[in-house]
Amino acid sequence: MRLKFRMISILLLAVVMVFAATACGSENNATNSKGNNTDGTKTPGNKETPPKQAEIKTLTLLMFTDWYTPGWQALEAHINDNAEQVGFKLDIQKIAGGSQGEQILKTKIATDDLPDLLQNFGPGWMDMNANALDKLVDLTGLTSLQEYEEKAMDGVYKYKGSYYAVPIDTTTLMGVFYNKKVFQELNLQVPTTWTEFLQLAETVKAAGKTPIYYAGKDTWTLTFLPHFGFSQEIMRSGKSFPDFWTEMNTNKNQYKNLSLFMDSIEKSKEIIDKEYVNESYLSDTYDGAQGALVDGSAAMHANGTWFMGEIMKKYPEEVDNIGAFPFPISEDGNNYVNISPPASLSVTTSAKDVELAKQAVNYIASAEAQQIYADAQPGIYLNTKVNAKLAPAIADLDQALKNGKGILHWQGNGELYSYGAFDKFMQDYYVGGKSLEQVVEALDEETAKNAKAKGDTKWP
Repeated sequence: MRLKFRMISILLLAVVMVFAATACGSENNATNSKGNNTDGTKTPGNKETPPKQAEIKTLTLLMFTDWYTPGWQALEAHINDNAEQVGFKLDIQKIAGGSQGEQILKTKIATDDLPDLLQNFGPGWMDMNANALDKLVDLTGLTSLQEYEEKAMDGVYKYKGSYYAVPIDTTTLMGVFYNKKVFQELNLQVPTTWTEFLQLAETVKAAGKTPIYYAGKDTWTLTFLPHFGFSQEIMRSGKSFPDFWTEMNTNKNQYKNLSLFMDSIEKSKEIIDKEYVNESYLSDTYDGAQGALVDGSAAMHANGTWFMGEIMKKYPEEVDNIGAFPFPISEDGNNYVNISPPASLSVTTSAKDVELAKQAVNYIASAEAQQIYADAQPGIYLNTKVNAKLAPAIADLDQALKNGKGILHWQGNGELYSYGAFDKFMQDYYVGGKSLEQVVEALDEETAKNAKAKGDTKWP
């Protein structure tokens, strides 16, 4: 045994000596790190060039500012931190929300100033409101689409037989978010009628708090209460959602005829007149609404479930203290949650590398990426492999949905022609620049103008 060990030792020593001799010889003839021989002379053609790594391309993505949610922030960070693995980087560019942002987007479309990727209202909106379906790349065949139910995609992301988009973000449910501690402190119950809502607001006001927070500087938030009135209009019509909109889209009905919708617009101003909103509501912001609801200086705020994504990011310890309910716009207690499908993510024909852009969208739509998004912003996702724990407020609205109190949101899902800057019309109404009648007349006028621009003869 010892002999065997000794023989191995001798062999190893011999190998080491040979290696040392070879190294010494090589050192005498090799170039140093600057490409020189040891005697200081150059040795041409003897320097090895390390293999060049493939460049990681950056794709540009455009979205509205209010769509840059905690989910997107988390996914963007993951992609850019792991660019070598996913094969691309993202440069997310943002434009204003509301009608201002829509106009900016339409200008970019008209001037062919589009990014590689575009988050938008969907192929239908791009087609009918921006005449830009031809600016979107057909995504049919992406492997990630197998993780979605086709019936949930058809008519929204799958348009005219082809996929021009994939879902991004959660299914949005719209309602009223409230501070549970404030409700408990003042012994308040969730209201189910308009009268109960006004009584509750009066109690909150008497306690020195803001009953419902308006974020008027971010004008898109001013349309939320009328949204619920529009839902009532559709439900009370006795028509299906498509049939209701067929009449609106063929000029057989107009906004000026929608009495429940008009009533909800008027009620949204009644809240202001009764001083149930924050005094500086025209200059207060969406960000301010989050802080006010969390600290209890405001009791309620109407918005979509993306609101809870902001709360989870900024005030995670307060998530369980926020609840939600359908806005009680009527007196019969039949109140509905508005359902808005996730926004669309598309590849534009302006993409510098269309195939890479399609690969990027395929990854973003995958269960892996969507789960990262969902972990940062729990909600209801269309990717069937994603699991997300719902915040209590989202669960409240989801329960109303399960109880049959849900209706597809009218904006972006029904109208064939743009009705103009509804948020700006609402702002004008609040400050006396437009009457209630002038608000709905403006919606009809803009609809007619855009229908005629499309050559629709149903509008004289």
